[in-house]
Amino acid sequence: MRTFSTEGPCDPARHHHLPAAPRLAEVLGLVDEGAYLLVRAPRRTGKTTSLRALAAELLRSGRYAALVVSAEVGEPLGDDVACAEEALLASLRLSAEHDLPPELRPPPLPASADGTRIWAPLSAWARVCPRPIVLFFDGTDTLHGAALRTVLRQLEIGFPRRPAAFPWSVVLSGTLDLRLEPFAAADDAPVRPGLTGPFETALSPESLRSFTGDEIRALYAQHTHETGQTFDEAAIRAAREATAGHPFLVQALGRELVTTVPRAEPIRETHVRTAIHHLVDHRTTPIDALAARLAEPRVRRVVEPLLAGTARVARAREDDIRHTRDLGLLAEDDPARIESGIHRALVPRLLASGVGRAITDDPARFYTTDGALDVEALLHAFAVFYTTHARHLVADAAYEAVAPELVFLGYLYRMVEPRGWVDVRWGGSHGRIDVMLRVPLPNGDEQHEAFVLVSRRKGEPGAKARAVGFLEDVLDAEKLVSGTVIVFDRRGKRAAGGRVKLKQTSTAKGRAARVLRA
Repeated sequence: MRTFSTEGPCDPARHHHLPAAPRLAEVLGLVDEGAYLLVRAPRRTGKTTSLRALAAELLRSGRYAALVVSAEVGEPLGDDVACAEEALLASLRLSAEHDLPPELRPPPLPASADGTRIWAPLSAWARVCPRPIVLFFDGTDTLHGAALRTVLRQLEIGFPRRPAAFPWSVVLSGTLDLRLEPFAAADDAPVRPGLTGPFETALSPESLRSFTGDEIRALYAQHTHETGQTFDEAAIRAAREATAGHPFLVQALGRELVTTVPRAEPIRETHVRTAIHHLVDHRTTPIDALAARLAEPRVRRVVEPLLAGTARVARAREDDIRHTRDLGLLAEDDPARIESGIHRALVPRLLASGVGRAITDDPARFYTTDGALDVEALLHAFAVFYTTHARHLVADAAYEAVAPELVFLGYLYRMVEPRGWVDVRWGGSHGRIDVMLRVPLPNGDEQHEAFVLVSRRKGEPGAKARAVGFLEDVLDAEKLVSGTVIVFDRRGKRAAGGRVKLKQTSTAKGRAARVLRA
């Protein structure tokens, strides 16, 4: 029985998958035109799976000798041109032996000088191959410096000789736009790879797109067809929101669901919400070492204003925006935003994780005998913690614009998540962070608590009134009768944690509101 895969390229015999052709239809058309092009998309978006499926489809058509070659074998070899060329040729030979019939495989490859060990063998193969050759170089951007330059130049030089004496079409696949990404020349001066000629004129402008709601439904329907277990429509919508259609996250969520929900039960929205929390708890993400990525200055310059809810993201450099999009963290279109619900949940959690390590309070003290969270007690304890430790925690925060908010979130994660969930909502340009707490109760009900976090900066009067108005909107949306506002005073050189006060007020509609001013 097939399942969902998060371990690498999908094998159609073992894994649920979607046909590659509709997602890369443009590539098929450009291959027919003999184009040399670049296919770019973030990691784990299904590039390798799709390229392999396209190569197999082109091979079955009887028109081409199509082959996927991994360029990642050259990554550890750095600028060593000769070794990188040999590794790439070895990858080509092994792939051809596995994926091509004998009559289409390359002949014994001729010896050649450094800097021509790609050009000469490909030319020799094209001369004897009975079909035009189509090559997909997967992970091209993992090559470095001189090795990358020499491979690109050899492909460009061979382009005019196709198809009689060079491959008809070449596709370079990777996460980076090789037209723009700088690398070091021999003298360590920053240069551009210079994808000129065929690669520049035939470049595909479209990266691999995310799955639509219909495609997620079609993918999950394969599980239904094979097992009888259904997904209701609310579950599909929740899956689309949580994953933003990212293929890896769609597969990971599917795998979590089918392994945790009993086969006899239909999969509902509540199951999806629980599965999402598990994925967040385990930091499941297609972005390698997301916490380290968030610490990169060029990522911080994009994510920090988004988390703070300011419009300063408009000032972010284009290179920073492009890099954050290449990682798969930022949506491909404007407005700038973290599209995946899983990533939106992970970003503040990772940034606040250090706070949790500094908290010694016992979470159990904030729960009543009937299992409910005592919000008043929690806020008073946080006030003590913040007064004592905020100066150092805020000063050490990597994201200065939201440092106090991250201290509070770190406290909430530590106190609430042993029993419930912290749902942090951020982004846009509203200058606030909204938080919803959900705590399951023994009687089967669920306690909901709403918070609005804002910072008051110099020249920004009315922070409290603004925050209470924001809270009103949240309470309307969640159908709650009370909530909490936290206002962090960031004016001038006021010491963080120097003064913390908790008072009661009411919203314009008469709802009860706690106001914690720190």
